Formats: sequence, structure tokens, C-alpha cells
Amino acid sequence: MQVESVNQGTTWDKVKIITPSPILGYGYPEEDLWRGVEEHGADAIIIDAGSTDGGPDDLALNHTVVSREMYERDLAPMIDAVYKNGLKLLISSAGGAGPKAHVDFLKEIITDLINKKQYTLKVATIYTDVSKETVLHKLKQGKINPCGEIPQLKVEDVEKTDAIVAQVGHEPFLKALREDPDIIIGGRAYDPAPFIAYCLHRLGKVSHPTAWHMGKIMECGGICAIPKGKVILATVTPDNFELLPMDPNTRCTELSVAAHTLYEKTRPDKLAGPGGILNIADAKYEQISARGVRVSGAVIERKPTAFKLEGARQVGYKTVFLGGIRDPILIKCIDDFTKKTWDMTAKMFPVLKSEPALHQLQWKFYGRNAVMAELEPCSFENVHEIGLYGEVLAPTQRLANAIANCARVGILHGAYPGQVATAGNFASPGTPLELSAGAACEFTIYHLMDIDDPEDFPIDHFIIGDGQDQRPKSQRSIENHHRLNGQTKELIPLKSEPAINNFLYGGKPFYLPDLARVVRSKNSGPYEITFDVMFATLEDYEFVKSLNILNIDFVKKSWKVLNDEDILALMWFKPALAWKCTIKRSWDQGSFGERDTFGTAQHAPLMMLRLGNGLPN
Repeated sequence: MQVESVNQGTTWDKVKIITPSPILGYGYPEEDLWRGVEEHGADAIIIDAGSTDGGPDDLALNHTVVSREMYERDLAPMIDAVYKNGLKLLISSAGGAGPKAHVDFLKEIITDLINKKQYTLKVATIYTDVSKETVLHKLKQGKINPCGEIPQLKVEDVEKTDAIVAQVGHEPFLKALREDPDIIIGGRAYDPAPFIAYCLHRLGKVSHPTAWHMGKIMECGGICAIPKGKVILATVTPDNFELLPMDPNTRCTELSVAAHTLYEKTRPDKLAGPGGILNIADAKYEQISARGVRVSGAVIERKPTAFKLEGARQVGYKTVFLGGIRDPILIKCIDDFTKKTWDMTAKMFPVLKSEPALHQLQWKFYGRNAVMAELEPCSFENVHEIGLYGEVLAPTQRLANAIANCARVGILHGAYPGQVATAGNFASPGTPLELSAGAACEFTIYHLMDIDDPEDFPIDHFIIGDGQDQRPKSQRSIENHHRLNGQTKELIPLKSEPAINNFLYGGKPFYLPDLARVVRSKNSGPYEITFDVMFATLEDYEFVKSLNILNIDFVKKSWKVLNDEDILALMWFKPALAWKCTIKRSWDQGSFGERDTFGTAQHAPLMMLRLGNGLPN
């Protein structure tokens, strides 16, 4: 299949899509991109650029996930491939949160790169901002519902919100593709949306579930490979897709691809999205080569189209300070000491007590329980050093600075029982002693809005460059072949030996990480934490499952879950040889006092789970 022979509206029997990285701006090996373009003949580059993982600040404050320089570095080779090799480039969730400001920011960067290279390209932009008036109107009609186990949206939630975007589906991208742009810069979108749109546009008989399942894996780049990588290629036909990582030292396996469906998801078998639920419970994964996997068999459970709304606002300003405490006498009474310091600060600033929603002072003890707080399963009798992090919230930066200054001085010079180190209690690592951390934000909207016309979002088309398209007639350039050379390491064996064989008869205690290849925690949206345990062999999976210890009682005890309904998923998933659990977050992601923004360090109880003593040899 030659790109130059394809006219607008022509359908193909297969398409090849390359994704360089899980998020635009995170970087990727350029030689792997060109390997996909030159050696494998990719037709399109599609890349997601956003996430709610970083919290609400990106949306509320128009911050981008990475700097302009990082976007330029990632985009420059992609634009070369678009111009010289005839690929399409589709970007979704521009800038991180996907509001108009982020779309225009990427448009500015892409315009500068195209002009600098003296190219001429057609570019489209998709804007997915939603006005408060639209949301209030839909709310009044009863067409907005919670996304997950969160409260119903209220009028006051909308009115106090600073920015709102819709996580659109594939339809706006499909509409934009009809005008045959070279590059599409999309606002906030469901991660698989541009992948689905491109497949529907180019493949006349493609199965929508096939395109959706492919997009759901591809949007994370080469994370589904072993070892996890960056650049990955999907070859999509009407009823299946094949995955191949572009780093020759990595491979996809049936297990690694099936296991990826657990990542950041509430549950691995049913994935909710605009217009339905992708059911992959009966999906098939087939090893077709040493490094490639073919996937098929997903189905869609149709539902009325609803797009997720994401809203955020600024709630105040933060000031922080950090230092170390090494005095063993003070460490033994640190809770009483910091409470006393808090009370002293509150006497100086009574608003800490009278207006606690607007004014806060919190402590985090690194080296003791800063990450998991009251959920921490370890005891700390022998702690010799604590890093104390003080965090202040106030309506203005000046007031936040003042409260933090008072609290820090109290920590530095406050008295405590048995004190002998009278020169000071607090090792400050440098100056300034307090740091103005800027705006503090929170999510205000995370709800589903019924959509009448899913294409009805603003799309602009324009030409960047001097209007003279000087692209070479042969669009499969060989200019970059010299970049593809490199040594290939010996790949890990496909078949692992059961880890249980090393422990069952050893006569020593063994724990969950001794048998599992993956033990992790992660956000599943701003209001959920999900836990994954994955095994390399069926024997290890079946052994741990048979113990029946990863049960509801373990979950409730480990993460102090009070109500059964707060456990959103608790299941074994054989296709990935995995155990999955998702619970409600104990605090809203990215809110003031956040301890683990990405949710990646909440899995300690799983790391400590004892499986047995082993039988004597």
C-alpha cells in the first residue's frame, strides 16, 4: 500500500499506526520512530498529550504537562515524517488538559516548526471547551450524571469552576479528517478517540471494537511491551490488530498485552467510554512472532453517547517549607510537638480554626508516614531521621507566606520535654526557607453529559507555510535509514519458570512480591485508586488465588475501607494472570494536602503480604 496513491475518501485494507510515547513531550528514541516510518511503512502518527494524573492544576491554571522545549523536541521529527513521508499526525488532549489555550499553544509550536523548516502543511484544530451556561442548561434538563461513585453535580459546583472541557469521542476527529488535513491538534479527548477515528476513516469495514481496543492499548505507547518501551506500531485490519514495539530489544507477548488492560482502569474486562462499554472479557491474544501479538474478539455494549466533563478551579495559594529532624528525643515526641506548634500558629492566625476550609496548615513526615498517612502499615519504632514538610493554604500568597513563616519558626525553635539541643530543631536544606508554591487547585466537575450531536465541536482548518507544497513525489524517503543501526540484545525467554518452585519447599517465609512480576497501585481517575498484582506463570497465579487471602477482608483492613460499596472492583482476571482491586480514594486527587498525586505508592500492604512459610526440604 503506497500513501501517494491514496485519494481522499479511499478506503484501505489495513493501516499502520505508530505511537512514539505515552504522552507527547515525554520523549522517545528518534531512531525507533524512523524505524516505524521507514522500515515498517507507518501511515499515521497518533499520540495522546494529556491526562488528569497530574491533578487539577493544568486545567484550572492552563499549565502544560511539559515545557515548550520538550514539545518542540518531540514534534520536530514527527513533522519531518508528515512532510517527507506523507504520514498523518493526530494529537489529542493537547497540552495536558486540552482547553483552548493548550490547543493554541501546540498550534503555535507546530506553526513555528513548519515555518522554520520551510514546509507547507494543512492543519486542523478541535476545541472541546464547554461553557458554564451549557453545563447548567444540561444539568437543569437532568442530562448530567456522576462519572463513578461521586456526588451528583450541583449548580454551585458549576458556578465556582474556572475551566471546563469535554472528553470527546472519535466523532470530531472523524469530521476533521474529511477535510484531509496533514495534522490535527485536538482538545481534551477520550484517549482512544483519534485512533478510532483514523481507522474508521481509512478502513471501510473496520470493526469499531477492534479500533477501540487497539486505541486503548496504543495510547500508552510501548508500555505493553517487555521491558516496557516507548515507540510501538499497530497494524490494523477490519477485524484484528497486530502490535510490534519498535525497539528491537523489547517484545510484546500475549500476557504483556492482555495485562495492559489493567493499567489505570477500574476493572480490566469492561472499559467504559463515549457511547458504550468495550467488553474484552473474551478477547483473544495470539503470539504471531517472537516480538509481535495479534489481538481480536472485543465487543461493544452500546449506550447513549455521553462525554465526560472535567472541571477545575483555584482554591487559594500554597506556601511550603522542608527540613530534617535528627534529634532522637524530638522524634519520639514529634506528634505532640507538631500539634503544639500548630496550636501556637493558630493563636497567631486564628483563621486556621475559624475558617478551616480556606486556611490550612498540614504536616507530612517523610521517613515515617508521609506517603500513606494513617493507612501506613509499618511501625516506626527505630526511625532515626524525619523529613518534615509543612504546607499552608490561604486565600492570598502573602497570607500563606506569613502562616508558613510562623509555623517554620515554631518548628525550628519550639521547646519539647527533655530537650538538650537548644540551638534549633530543624535542618533547613537551603534558602529561601519558605517557598511560595503558587495556586492551589481542585477538581469540581467529573461527570457525564448526554450529547445530542457528538461532532458538534468547533473545528478550524488552515494552511501553514507559503502555500507552495514542495513535498517530494516519492513520499517514502530513505533519508533517515542510517539512524536505524544498533545492537540487539538477547530477548528474555517467552516461557518463565514458576516462581513458586523456588519457595514452596524452602522452609522459609515468602511474600507476594516473591511470586508476582508486578505489584502496583495507580490512579484510576481523580477519585479512585486501583491495585494490580500480575504473575508470569499460570502456576503462580493459581497458587496465590487458591490461598483466598486477597479478599474483601484484606482490602478493608489494608486501606481502611469502611463500606463494601467503596470497593469498586475486586476480581481475578485470568487472561492477564492478574488480581485487580479498585477502591475510592481517601482524598481527592491533587487537592490540598495531597500525598501521592499519581497514586503510585499506595501498594505497601501488598508488598508485605505473607503467603506462607514453605515446606521443609
